[in-house]
Amino acid sequence: MTEALRIAVAIPTYRRPERLRSLLAALPERFAELDGAADAEVFVIDNDPERSAESVGTDPPPGVRVTYAPEPTPGIAAARQHALDVTGGFDLLAFIDDDEVPHPQWLRALVDTWRRTGAAAVAGHVHTAFPDGTDPWVLASGLFARPLRADGERLPAAGAGNLLLDLAQIRAAGLSFDTSLGLSGGEDTLFTRGIVASGGLVVACPASVAEDTLEEGRATRRFALARARHHGQTQSVIELRLATGRRARLVSRARNLVKGGGWAARGALRSVNGAVTGSLPRRARGAREVQRGIGLVQGALGAASAEYARGARRGGRLRAAVAGAVRRISPLYRSVVSVRTSAPQVVLTLDDGPDPEWTPRVLDLLAERKATATFFVLLTRTRRHPELLQRIVDEGHEIALHGEDHRRLTSLDLGDAERMLANGRAELEAQTGSRIRWYRPPYGGLSVATWRAVRDAGMVPVLWTTSVLDGRDADHAERLDRALAGIRPGAIVLAHDSRAGVDDGVDDGAITPFDRAALIADVLDAYARRGLSSVSLGRALRSGRLLRRMLLVG
Repeated sequence: MTEALRIAVAIPTYRRPERLRSLLAALPERFAELDGAADAEVFVIDNDPERSAESVGTDPPPGVRVTYAPEPTPGIAAARQHALDVTGGFDLLAFIDDDEVPHPQWLRALVDTWRRTGAAAVAGHVHTAFPDGTDPWVLASGLFARPLRADGERLPAAGAGNLLLDLAQIRAAGLSFDTSLGLSGGEDTLFTRGIVASGGLVVACPASVAEDTLEEGRATRRFALARARHHGQTQSVIELRLATGRRARLVSRARNLVKGGGWAARGALRSVNGAVTGSLPRRARGAREVQRGIGLVQGALGAASAEYARGARRGGRLRAAVAGAVRRISPLYRSVVSVRTSAPQVVLTLDDGPDPEWTPRVLDLLAERKATATFFVLLTRTRRHPELLQRIVDEGHEIALHGEDHRRLTSLDLGDAERMLANGRAELEAQTGSRIRWYRPPYGGLSVATWRAVRDAGMVPVLWTTSVLDGRDADHAERLDRALAGIRPGAIVLAHDSRAGVDDGVDDGAITPFDRAALIADVLDAYARRGLSSVSLGRALRSGRLLRRMLLVG
């Protein structure tokens, strides 16, 4: 007897508890349409730090099994990646958004198409329903009319609003959602383009329909034009992400600057033609094309705005976009996120220590595996445990500064931050007898001013490529999945050999105790099975160079 196909259905949600409730109520009927060889379970991915979906996610309707899996990191990209992390034991993962309602045969059609084609991803159709009284201009713009693809048609990319993933193929390709996109969106396009680039198939399934009822606040000209502009921004940003090398990125920027100008010019002519002839569709579609062109230019210049911004005023978003353009064009304000190298190495970094319980065990396992690491230490800890700091140095590891304590750098007065960085570096160099090159800000928080302060103190800010999720509650399998998501040579891995607390200036609350050393051992062993050794950042630079990206987060 064959084992039932295990299907996870992930619902990323943000402050829509009533819509979520309606969606959950519709799922038992859709699951009943599956054949007996398939079994489905729902994961509610609550992206609201205030856990607004908890009451709904923990009290599901009869006939559906629901796991409430909050992901407080802001942004749809983090929510989708969390869905990948928590569904490790499943065969298939279906995404449906919290503002959609699945039509009959929604999931059955996706699964049937997957069985027939063997695709890595199957994209269903999303149909938008408009509220009564919607402005005719919005309807005429055609912005929300998604093309109906042929059954089994191969796609270069797809959205994740109605998407089925073959998890075995996704894991084999080492794919993950790019959480650095944060609130901007576009993570699904980048992800599915990665599927195609790795040799996988993305195919259409028009028989699977999810209906998105547009909220009244979005059925407006302002929102439609902003959405068109964002589509252009996303196209430019994704192409830049896929470009490799400075020359390729320059070509990508130039191409989209020209393309954006062309879209805007064509749209302006169409809009004028519509005004002269009295054609509402031409006028509306022309305005849409103008905004798409503007978006292409903004994306090429690095001024893309966050489509899923939360609580920001319109003027604030505009100022942020302009500031972003200036920062991205500038060679400044960039932090290290990985190492460009062909050597089969990853960079292991350990924060918040040294710790008398965990640091000795971590050092032991590193020695057993002939691995090295970069320890981002707190001076509150090195003052209490100088013998551990000395052991780290004696065993060939690299020391870097994480702070005098664990307070967020951007929470300090600028003068205090500057003094802490300069004095902290000097104190740590006196303790170790070595030059301190790297600084990692607590929580990854940097502003323009504090970035400059780090550089003025003679250090380079270092962030990370991926983490092992040991800074918050998660089970062991989820932490391993995150550590392996998108891992590649030169990736910088964030882990902790301690957890900062009240004595380090912060109170982030307790998490469930776990064996930090065992986690790091399993992570390193998993990397070794992929042929990757673990080294310090300084050692990785012997055969590579720093890869930097502008990431400023308060």
